[in-house]
Amino acid sequence: MTNSLSGVVVGPSLQTGAVHGDVHVHLDAAAATAQSAVDIAAALQAALGPPADVFRRQAVEQLLADLEAVHRDYLVMFESILEKTPAAWERETPDFAERVRAVADLLRRLRLAYEPVRVRVHSTAEALRGTAVREPERVFVDAVLAYFPTGELRVDEEHHPWRTSGTAVLDHLYRALDGELGQELRALIAATLALHRQRWLEVCRAHAALRLGGGGGG
Repeated sequence: MTNSLSGVVVGPSLQTGAVHGDVHVHLDAAAATAQSAVDIAAALQAALGPPADVFRRQAVEQLLADLEAVHRDYLVMFESILEKTPAAWERETPDFAERVRAVADLLRRLRLAYEPVRVRVHSTAEALRGTAVREPERVFVDAVLAYFPTGELRVDEEHHPWRTSGTAVLDHLYRALDGELGQELRALIAATLALHRQRWLEVCRAHAALRLGGGGGG
C-alpha cells in the first residue's frame, strides 16, 4: 500500500518530493530553510572553533587590514614628500629653506590622517600579545608592533621617547632648516620607505605562517 506523508519534516537526509520506500515526503519550504540555516551555522561553528577562537581570528584579520591601510598611507605620504624634497646639492639655492619648510608642513598635515588607525593597531596588537597562546600568533603580533613602536604622535619625548616614522622624518626636516643636516633628506625619506616595505613584508610572512598553522584562533 502506498502511503503519503504530509507535514513538516526536517533533516539533511530528506528532500522535498523524495520517495523513501513507499512513503512520499513533502517538506515544508520554510522549515527546510530554517533547518538549513541551523545546519550551516553548526557547520561553521565546528569549523571555526569556540567563540573565543572566532573572536581572536576576527581580531587578527582586522589587525592586518588596519595595518595594511596604515602601510598604504605611509607609502603615499613618504613618496609624495620625496618628490618635493630638494636634494643635498640644492642646499645653497635661494629657495632651499622655503621648499623644505613646505615639505615639513605637508608632512605635518598628512601624518594626522591615520593616527586613529595607528593607535587602534597598536592597542589591539598589545592586547593580543598579552594573551597570545601560540607561537605563530606571537610572531605575527610582534611583527605588527615592530612596524612602528606606537601609533600616537608624542610631544613629551622625555617620558615617551617612541616616535612614528613621520615624526622622525619631520624632526630631520626641521633640523635641516636649522642648519643641522646630519643626513641627506631625500636619502633619509627613501630609506624610511624601504624600511616600511621590509617591515610590511615581515608582517605578511608572519600572517601567512599563522594562517598555515591553523588561523588566528588556535
